[in-house]
Amino acid sequence: MKSALGLMLALCALNYSSTDNCVDSETSAVRRFGDTWLRWKGQRVEYCRCSMRGRERCHVVPVINCYVSHCYNGGTCKEAVYTSDYICQCPRGFSGSQCEINSNERCVTGQGEGYRGTWSISHSGAACVNWNSTSLMGRRFTARKNDASSLGLGNHNYCRNPDGDSTPWCYVYSGSQVVWEFCSLPKCPEGCVLGSGQSYRGTVAVTRSGSRCLPWDFAVVRRKLYNAWRSDALELGLSGHNFCRNPDGDVGPWCHTYKNMQLTWELCDIPKCAKRPPIITTLGPRAPTSNNNNRATCGERLDNTLNRPSFRMSGGRESDITEQPWQAVINVYQARLKTHFHRCGGVLIDSCWVLSAAHCFEDNAKAEKLEVILGRTFRKQNSSSEQIFKVEKYWIHEKFDNETFDNDIALLKLNTDIGMCAVNAPEVFPACLPERELDLPDWTECEISGYGKESEFSAEYSERVKRGYVRLWPKERCVPAVLSGRTVTANMLCAGDTRGLDDACKGDSGGPLVCRNRDRMTLMGVISWGDGCGQRDKPGVYTRVTHYIDWINAKIKANPV
Repeated sequence: MKSALGLMLALCALNYSSTDNCVDSETSAVRRFGDTWLRWKGQRVEYCRCSMRGRERCHVVPVINCYVSHCYNGGTCKEAVYTSDYICQCPRGFSGSQCEINSNERCVTGQGEGYRGTWSISHSGAACVNWNSTSLMGRRFTARKNDASSLGLGNHNYCRNPDGDSTPWCYVYSGSQVVWEFCSLPKCPEGCVLGSGQSYRGTVAVTRSGSRCLPWDFAVVRRKLYNAWRSDALELGLSGHNFCRNPDGDVGPWCHTYKNMQLTWELCDIPKCAKRPPIITTLGPRAPTSNNNNRATCGERLDNTLNRPSFRMSGGRESDITEQPWQAVINVYQARLKTHFHRCGGVLIDSCWVLSAAHCFEDNAKAEKLEVILGRTFRKQNSSSEQIFKVEKYWIHEKFDNETFDNDIALLKLNTDIGMCAVNAPEVFPACLPERELDLPDWTECEISGYGKESEFSAEYSERVKRGYVRLWPKERCVPAVLSGRTVTANMLCAGDTRGLDDACKGDSGGPLVCRNRDRMTLMGVISWGDGCGQRDKPGVYTRVTHYIDWINAKIKANPV
């Protein structure tokens, strides 16, 4: 009888683990049989339950504002009227059940116990396993652990350090076994402060008098003005850690602490930096460096295992950002409508540097109104792989001619306080810059990409990134006669699809023309102009990047990160 009961339980467990998991159709989060949760459905909220055989049962429920917010980083908390379930509406750049995941966090402070970013690749290149996966049942650290939230564990597969190891790690599959591996995340600069230390993100957690700092999300600190529950907490460096920070522009970093049984605050004793911390240029073997001709740091597609189908469209094929991870979106903020709008494409050439076309900035838009998005397949749809940056400054080529589009090139410097910007991932990776003298053979097949219009007269930009294939035209055919008499200069090159199918169009400007050279995708052109879109026997015209290597390097050297 006992053995029969044991067999039944074993069969039930097997059946449960293999068939009763639910994968949320809206968020892809993994749920187990019996789990309940809330989710957004447009502007409404649904209450869902994971039923037998992995079926999710959902219906709309009324919600009210939470009496006590459970959401970090300015998230809006709503709770169901008839249950204790709650849901957070997260501000841009944050996700997770409590808005605790920060997609802009790109390096590790100290041992990374407070890391809440979205890196999900182990040191060996394996994809991390979701912390809520049934394959982790019986493991010490999972999303089911009572204090999972405070440890950064949840329904995701991002690297974390819940046990105070030397750096964040995750579980991965090794054959049929689940093992753990460290993640190859860079260290944030630390150890000294610049100026008053408002940008300090180090790990000192002791005041000048030797008192231990309290965590910024500590219960008693919640009553104070500066805590981890503020809407701008992550921007100020405040989260579930107890490291010294300077969120209010004081003379130096400080923290909350107890002194003589009284809650107070004290300055921390952190030395001033003699000079700006060095630029971080390492992420295992994958980091971008200041010299993108280094074969180990540019022009690769890291996710070569993908074999997604392509669907031909007018003006290109629907694609995935992992197939052109150097593609950038440049948006501009419209104050009247209080939102960002698509302006142009761009090309990531180094961690903090993006190339684009000069004509995209003819209106002299202020740098602070621009944003650059990397790692996004769908133009308007947020993604856990995206990396969003403000622009510190940009340069239009001094000899740009807005009539002929000669010297149609611009360089954008991304904004950062930590000496690095974009972090390499399958969705984000720089293209290689060519050598000055590189001249590829005529009719070499190259790739273009962007979110531009499907055709010349389309009303809307593409919702999804597209990739097209074009060939480099001979110089003797890149002449005004084939381009309705428009001027063609030595700083331009022509490329087109001889079938008239693939071509760049409005909204693609500033994007990449990359060609394979020594097994690396090399940026030979920046999308500039054309005579219509995709017309047979009419090439697109691109800025010839080889003519601007000295200009690019001079700007980067004169404006260090």
